Amino acid sequence: MKEFIGIFLAWIVICWIFVFFFLGLIVENIWGLIILISFVLTVFITVFMKQESRFEELEKKMEELLNNKEN
Repeated sequence: MKEFIGIFLAWIVICWIFVFFFLGLIVENIWGLIILISFVLTVFITVFMKQESRFEELEKKMEELLNNKEN
């Protein structure tokens, strides 16, 4: 959950900067847009990070099994 909050806050800042420079005059509800985009991007990044850690754990287990089988 700490990773999710950290990534979420980082994306809020990145989106705020983007909106400030590019979409500030077009969008009426800037904060709602920033929070929505940040939330969606955070969900995607968190899912990918979790999958990466699961792959690394799986690789370690496979190496252990292969080493045990060779011995």
